[in-house]
Amino acid sequence: MTIRCLLAGCCWSEGVTMLMGRETFLCQYCSRCGSHRYTPQS
Repeated sequence: MTIRCLLAGCCWSEGVTMLMGRETFLCQYCSRCGSHRYTPQS
């Protein structure tokens, strides 16, 4: 994470739905620092 992302927040992509085991996650990445996040889908 860059200082800019730490202060202003990451700029997350639209994301791709992924299936991990029995759970569905939305995989997104930050266009500024390259961080990834996986958020569960309901």
